[in-house]
Amino acid sequence: MRSGTSPPPPRPAAIDLAAAILVFGGLFGFSQLAVGDYILTGSLPARDPILGVATIAYAASVLLGIVVRMGRGWLPALNFALLVGLLYLPAAGRPLVLTLVLAHAVAAVILFRFRRWFTDVAAWRRAHSDPAG
Repeated sequence: MRSGTSPPPPRPAAIDLAAAILVFGGLFGFSQLAVGDYILTGSLPARDPILGVATIAYAASVLLGIVVRMGRGWLPALNFALLVGLLYLPAAGRPLVLTLVLAHAVAAVILFRFRRWFTDVAAWRRAHSDPAG
């Protein structure tokens, strides 16, 4: 850190929780693909295309969780958390899936509630960016 610069805004613990939910959701999805116990694709006839989409979605979940911890990407992460929660709803009869629906809903609420922190971090980055590029 350069002399005379202020530290970034402190990250709320709730942001860490939302990021952890996104990362865990993605890693859990990858584990389901590896084991072959498909939460979403188990009863669908066209597995191969859906598995490709699921792989991309799980990777996006992990990536967005990491990006959220860095104070970026709150809107894509919020939209993704809401989308995943909605997509899991048809299979919410299983307790594990219901837990994932609720966890992603909690992550979306956290991201919406703490959107000001993301704005503060962006302002801090702009104020402390190197003008030389």
